[in-house]
Order: sequence, then structure tokens, then C-alpha cells
Amino acid sequence: MKHLAALAFALLCPVFGWAQYNSYTAYAVGTAPSYEGLWWNPSESGWGVSLAHQGDVLFAVWYTYDHDGEPTWFFMDNARLVGDDIGDMMGMMDMSMMGMVKNAPMYTGSLYRSSKVGGRVVMTEVGMATFLFKDKDHAAFAYTVGNVSQSKNISRMAFAQADQQCTLGGDTKALATNFQDLWWNPSDSGWGVNIAHQVDNRGDALFATYYTYDADGKGVWYAMSDVREFDMMSATLRGFGGVLYRGTGPSFDSAWDSSKVHVTAVGSGEFRFDATGHAEFGATPFGNPTAARRDMTRMQFAAPASVCH
Repeated sequence: MKHLAALAFALLCPVFGWAQYNSYTAYAVGTAPSYEGLWWNPSESGWGVSLAHQGDVLFAVWYTYDHDGEPTWFFMDNARLVGDDIGDMMGMMDMSMMGMVKNAPMYTGSLYRSSKVGGRVVMTEVGMATFLFKDKDHAAFAYTVGNVSQSKNISRMAFAQADQQCTLGGDTKALATNFQDLWWNPSDSGWGVNIAHQVDNRGDALFATYYTYDADGKGVWYAMSDVREFDMMSATLRGFGGVLYRGTGPSFDSAWDSSKVHVTAVGSGEFRFDATGHAEFGATPFGNPTAARRDMTRMQFAAPASVCH
């Protein structure tokens, strides 16, 4: 892991610069703020990263495009907070002499790609990635896939409510009325839905990204923006629905070209949340009256979890 952190540091410094890195707040293990949410680069609309934050671990799903321009996704299931030994990782660089923070809010880990072969989920390690946080809403994202390494500035997406707060610990996560989280089905692992939940003057708004597989077993993702609540005539169920979109765009390992981004509405999606922390997700392609409904619950991979308000 040490060589990964050293590589990540080299990739990230040109993005934020030495002076900015030096200005980061130091966080001891277990005290970093929650970075849970949907992150993007506003000047490169069309891709993004969803972060689920529990304890000192991030579960990241990176939504991007493959060499053929088709949507694909990578994930990190165990990106951990880099501790005080970051100085040792840098070899001859004495960070303390430079006045640099040793215990920076940097999370790093292995990057994987998932596919389905014969109905079985196959996970392949393809590289590494790192997140370096300047503050609670701004970060740099660096990755190495094969022989390609890049770094990008990212920020937390505020699509409805700019002052949303997420904290580690606090309320019972399963009973939270804010549905922002990574959702999955533990008996059918390999797919999931990342939900960002904010509020505006029209009420609750969800932004959802659904990662799954196409007919050939290749990873593919869909997005739902401006997902709104509808009346389910129930005291225990809440329903949300919206349009399902599929995008194409420039390859993850090429220079960003916004002219290659094209988004097409392909169907509709619907969420039904109950009061016990369980939900149902249905995706209905246009022209197909039958929704593929899937049960799901919040993923738990560390403690404490992030709760958003």
C-alpha cells in the first residue's frame, strides 16, 4: 500500500499544488468528516464518483466510459484513510521539514472492474485510485488503470440543496429518512444503486446511479436525475420516480471531450422505501411494460456509518 500512496501523492500534487496540500486539516484516524455523496467535475459533466463513507473506509463507484464510448464502471470497496506513516511512504521526502501535514485526509486503495461470466460475478483488479480532500466539498481524484495515470479535481454535487450535512455516527442509519447511501442486495451482490438525496423548494429530490450488467455481462450504468416523490397512499411507504438515462462519452483514459457526451432517455425508474430500512427498485425500459424489480438495503461495510440531513 505504501507505493500506492507515494504514487497517488505524485499524481495529486500537480492538481492542488504543494501550498494547497500544506493547508489541509489534519485528521486522526476515526475523526475525519464524512465525504459521503455524489462527486463530479462541473466542467466535465457526464461522469462522476459516488462515495459511501463508513468509519475510516470509502466504498467508491466511478461512473465513466470505456474505449468504445459505452458506459462502464470501476469500484473501490476498501479505500482506507492514510495514516501518519505517509512520511515513510515518500521515501527521501521529509514532509515535516517542508511544514506539510502528515495525517492528511487521503484515502487510497485498489481499483476493480466487475463483469458477469456465465451468470457469475467476476471482479478483476485493474489498478489503484486515491482521493485527497481539501475540505468537505472539494477533492482531487487520482487513478492508475493499466499504464495510464490521471488526476482530476472533483467537488460534491449540489443539485438541490447546497447546505446538506453528512456526519459519521449519530442517528440509527437504517431508520434515517434521508435515503442517501449505497444500496444493494447481499444475496445478489455485484450490482447496486447509489442515491444522493437533497431537498429544494419543490421538496425531496433524488439523484440515482444504477450500476449493473448488459446482456453480454459487461458492466453498464444508468442515471436518474430529478427523481421526485409521488403519493403511494400509504403511511409506511414512500415512492420516488423519474426518467432513466444512458450516456456515452470519452474513454476514461483519454483527454476529456464534452462533444462526445450524449445522454439518451431509455426508460423510467421507481423506488419504494419502507420504514424499516428496506427498499425496492424497479427499472422499466421504454416499450417494455414489465419492470425488473429488485429488493435492496443499505450496504454496511464499516462503522460508524454516515447519516445525511
